[in-house]
Amino acid sequence: MWESLWKVIHEESIGILIGAAFALATAWLAGWWRRRREMQEIQHGQQFQQLEFAYVFVTTGTDGLRRLVVRMIGCLPLKVFVAKDAIRSHLLGLTHASARDELNSVIPMEGRLGSFVLRELHGHLRTLLEESGQRREWWVMVPVLETFRPLQYVAPTVMLIRKADLALFASFETCQDLLVHHGSDAAKILTLMEVHRKFAIQQQRLAQARAAGRSTQYLEEMWLLDLCLSTDMTEPTADEVAEGTLKPFRQPPWNRFASALDALGLNPSTSAHDTPTNTPRGRRDLAQI
Repeated sequence: MWESLWKVIHEESIGILIGAAFALATAWLAGWWRRRREMQEIQHGQQFQQLEFAYVFVTTGTDGLRRLVVRMIGCLPLKVFVAKDAIRSHLLGLTHASARDELNSVIPMEGRLGSFVLRELHGHLRTLLEESGQRREWWVMVPVLETFRPLQYVAPTVMLIRKADLALFASFETCQDLLVHHGSDAAKILTLMEVHRKFAIQQQRLAQARAAGRSTQYLEEMWLLDLCLSTDMTEPTADEVAEGTLKPFRQPPWNRFASALDALGLNPSTSAHDTPTNTPRGRRDLAQI
């Protein structure tokens, strides 16, 4: 009897040990693969596990030239802000798909699932946003991922762009010489051109659906929000620029984005100041848009 019992225990123990060893090896392999993937993302400047929030607007400096201003709102790790695994996996899948397409920065939010993700993004944007501006304006909320080759850091971003500024990005001629604070902000100009184009298509699609009496549910991939955001801007002084403590606003370094411009069929002006946006006549024309 004891021999039979010992034999059963011995055989069961071997099975348990083999199962435990397999589970430990699987867990170690999964952890190693996750760390390897994260290190690869870090080496490529990719932060796919974190979602950033920012808003951009165009303003005029003391010299009368227009500037593109980018303001950071905050960031959240995906594991914290997206509780549902299915939604998080869907968003990560869209992010990885967008990363493989350098010329398309807008992350598509199609159908019921896309609408659900937008609602989640909007809710978390509201928790981070501080409305400290002087007046309420319409802002377009759009998820983007900029992967232009010169960029050293890539992260999915929920971006707000003031609706009144979108007209500037109808063509490259009217926005190519917007001054930027950081050279990498030139990528925002290309992204905002894409946002302008796709937002116009969305508005047309919504108008057609309403005219035909059809539902507009799940047609919006960008949301219009009524917000009161600060658009004040502090210019670096001449002394701060001369001392090197602050960088001045400058012309976008389009030479860094030569491959993207060629692929998009865009040709930047060779003159730094003689372009439609930042000439007195151009400013008057754009003010009427």
